[in-house]
Amino acid sequence: SNNQYDLQRELGCGSWEQSSFYLALEDAGCQGTCMILDEHLDPFRRSWCLFELLTSILKSEQENPHLSQDSSHSSLIMFCTSTGILNRGEASV
Repeated sequence: SNNQYDLQRELGCGSWEQSSFYLALEDAGCQGTCMILDEHLDPFRRSWCLFELLTSILKSEQENPHLSQDSSHSSLIMFCTSTGILNRGEASV
């Protein structure tokens, strides 16, 4: 993981494009992103979580330019709770 408050030191050259999270999301083997949500939706308050979400959305748009905005992200981004996957209607809040 990266210390989001000290990326210059964490990444050596200071480039977010060299961060382990970005490289993993851009890897050809990456099949999606799972955001684990709690009752307070804390991941939406963390800049690194939002960065990962944005990176996943942009990747989805690049890989699926012909799909509508609503459906293009559904296979790459999963919102999950301790009870299951919200996107699939398999979880409660």
